[in-house]
Amino acid sequence: MATLLTGDLIRAARGLIGLSQSALAKKAGITQKALSEFELGRKPITAKASEKLRRVFEEEQVQFIAANIAESHIAGAGVRWKIAHPYTDIKVI
Repeated sequence: MATLLTGDLIRAARGLIGLSQSALAKKAGITQKALSEFELGRKPITAKASEKLRRVFEEEQVQFIAANIAESHIAGAGVRWKIAHPYTDIKVI
């Protein structure tokens, strides 16, 4: 299940990969103005723009972390680098 992209998550992912709004917009094939409006919450992200942004973030090895929902409180949504081999740090005793 994909995490719903929000302006905060887009901004965080963009910061993680070190791209300006204009550079990310160009890579994703959307306008910088639209990206700015998504990030500021002034405009809801469209499915098409979301897919384009996700493609760029996946190419950059960004992973979105879903929020934990407990007692109507959402916490923990974020971004991180994808783990290349998730089981390499497990030691069998």
